[in-house]
Amino acid sequence: MHKKCVTYEILCAKICAMDTIASISTPMGTGAIAIVRMSGKQSLDIAFELFENKKLTKENIVPRMLYLGNIKGLGEKCLMVYFKNPHSFTGEDMVEFQVHGGVLLCREVLRLLLEKGARLAENGEFSKRAFLNGKMSLDEAEGIIDVIEATHKAELSAGFELLNGQLLQTVKQMQKALTTTNARLAVTVDYPEYDDESIEKEQTKQDIKEIKSQIEKLLANSEYGKQLKTGVKIALVGKPNVGKSSILNAVLGENRAIVTDIAGTTRDSISEQIVYKGIKIELVDTAGLREGNDLVEKIGIDKTKQEIKSANLVVFVVSNQDFDQQDEQIYEQIKSYNPLVVQNKSDFDKVQKYPFDIDVCISALHNQNITEFLDKIVERVYKQKIDNSALVLTNTRHIEALKQALVCCDDILAKIDTQTVDIVLFEIKSLWSTLGKITGESENEKIIDEIFSRFCLGK
Repeated sequence: MHKKCVTYEILCAKICAMDTIASISTPMGTGAIAIVRMSGKQSLDIAFELFENKKLTKENIVPRMLYLGNIKGLGEKCLMVYFKNPHSFTGEDMVEFQVHGGVLLCREVLRLLLEKGARLAENGEFSKRAFLNGKMSLDEAEGIIDVIEATHKAELSAGFELLNGQLLQTVKQMQKALTTTNARLAVTVDYPEYDDESIEKEQTKQDIKEIKSQIEKLLANSEYGKQLKTGVKIALVGKPNVGKSSILNAVLGENRAIVTDIAGTTRDSISEQIVYKGIKIELVDTAGLREGNDLVEKIGIDKTKQEIKSANLVVFVVSNQDFDQQDEQIYEQIKSYNPLVVQNKSDFDKVQKYPFDIDVCISALHNQNITEFLDKIVERVYKQKIDNSALVLTNTRHIEALKQALVCCDDILAKIDTQTVDIVLFEIKSLWSTLGKITGESENEKIIDEIFSRFCLGK
């Protein structure tokens, strides 16, 4: 799976010298069952020092079959399963014990394994060994993290795309095309009498343009991908008593914010998150923008201004009841942010005239057009149509690597007509290596260690 590089060879040498590791792989706490696992050359030997089953031996054990037995010294009945290398998660011999999910019991099982010669695994060390043994690429490993940490379906789906190797396949296809291009162009150096350099350069241009197009397609969804993880921040802005808090309550379906007829009830920002159409939306109900009468209110208004600056979208709320000069003054303060203008209290018959366009009319009190309001938010935040046929990238490291690869493509296209073939070949190699950062083929040891340190103990 991996193309060998210096860093990869060093890491593989380290892993070969490593001992057998052990850890509890299920979350700490009381449960029906828990899993304690080992990985390494001594896994089976250590397991048989602890596991009692009169009919079972190291010679007759069948991989991937569950065996019922006892753990010596504890009297605990448990199930044991053996995974023979290379057909295991780590690519090494592995053994897992399925025991009752008591905190003390799990610790005792782990203690016995450590006493018999295993070493306590570091965070993510099982997955790291899987990577180093060619069982997964670096991007697939990061897919595991994304799946575990996903908080909604769209984020989970993006994690599965990584875990299932869709980005890996795409990168590999581009690298394969570059290898072919490199080989064909190199022939013009070795056998100039048989190949026309100008023709090969033109073909190389087309190859690089195709790869550039694929990279641009991947990056087109990157902003959406990043926001799948981080969410978008929406600041509800307007004068006091226009219904900002009522809108928040209507969206949430509960009375989160206090609503009264008294102007200035909301004196500090209130923030709540929802997931709508696979997008995390953080709604911030801000203090009304006006001249504050006391210190506390002034602090709240200053906080509102900060929320406006940090928001992905500003929603300007006006009322169908009482549009006045104060509304106009607020609009002048925020119009540079291209706000989404919402008319609340649209259930009132009074017709207002505004010096700006209204994007959506709602009634928070009667829960009217709240879905349309949320649709407008999504539409405004994601102005560019999301390409559903392309992978959704959520990982900043992958996005940055692809941006660097795009620069490499531009460098090749800029130099190919004026530079020698040798220089062009060097640039193609650089592009190949940049793409390899995504899969881990060209990434340094420090970055690899940092990625796997994000995993929990036992993974």
